[in-house]
Amino acid sequence: MSKITIVSIAFLASLLLMAADLRAGISQKFDGRIDQGLEILYQGDYDSALVIFDSFIRDNPQNPAGYFFKAGLYQTRMSAYESDFWHKYYKNSVDSAIMLCDLALDDDPKDAWAYFVRGGSFSYIAAWDAKQGKYLAAFRNGLKAVSDFKKAREADPSLYDAYIGIGSYHYFRTKATGFIKWLPFIGDDRDQGISEIITAIEKGRYSRVMGQNALLWIYTDYGRDKKALELGGALEKQYPNNPFFHWAVPEVLWRQKKWPEAEAAYGKLMNLLERQNALNNYNKVVASYKLAKCFLENGKYQSAYRAAQQSISYPLDQNTAGRLVNERCRAQEVMLQAEKRMKDN
Repeated sequence: MSKITIVSIAFLASLLLMAADLRAGISQKFDGRIDQGLEILYQGDYDSALVIFDSFIRDNPQNPAGYFFKAGLYQTRMSAYESDFWHKYYKNSVDSAIMLCDLALDDDPKDAWAYFVRGGSFSYIAAWDAKQGKYLAAFRNGLKAVSDFKKAREADPSLYDAYIGIGSYHYFRTKATGFIKWLPFIGDDRDQGISEIITAIEKGRYSRVMGQNALLWIYTDYGRDKKALELGGALEKQYPNNPFFHWAVPEVLWRQKKWPEAEAAYGKLMNLLERQNALNNYNKVVASYKLAKCFLENGKYQSAYRAAQQSISYPLDQNTAGRLVNERCRAQEVMLQAEKRMKDN
């Protein structure tokens, strides 16, 4: 499965890492630790962000927001590292968030933020189900999420963060039903979805960063390359040390076959990945293969050979190796092509 496909599946979960001021109905009012934890998370320091969210939970054990943010952290970390290492912690957190939202809604059926947090939690579950190939379960949990987002908006029209979930649903529903959109009752809601996500970015409480990341991958998926490159460049500049925000730009340049620019982008990404304490080397295999391909297309055959050789040399566990069969085969092909061209020259 390609990196862009993985991100497209998982991004609805990661983009919902923002929430909003849970002042009405949900236990106690949260404080600046949430903002602090999110910003540290965006920098890629997951352990420090986790300490902050745990501190909030200790002081507000009945507030589902703490567990929601914590679940979002684990979801983002699993996506960033291409690993399910933290799944049991993620599941405990998301289950706790849903349970506390249910209790809050028993007390106040009009609590907009409880609907939002519960909807976000169901989105996490739906994204995980989809990544595991459990598409029926993903569909069901996705519908639960959208239902809660709409209830949140109905209860409080100023809860603009909910527009991210609704907008994402509108975009990806169209994508999922694209093969039958010629039917009269199947419309194209992608532009509506994009507009709703932009509204959330501009007016939501915590939607800017992860909303921008969501929009970036939608632009990439939709073929709006110019906007994707502009937004991706801005996120890279804002978070220069977190590889999580550095995948989209090289993907777009690769697709455009702008090999010199793609080489520079994948080279920068590889430098970030080499500094990261990887669990399974998945990302390094993918990025080094694509960098090798860029070298090959740019006539840098020795560099292509070395990068491709590195791609197939990373140690992998059995599960990760099984997921990377295609990428490693392509890296082998690049290595052979580079070797042949060096001999020809």
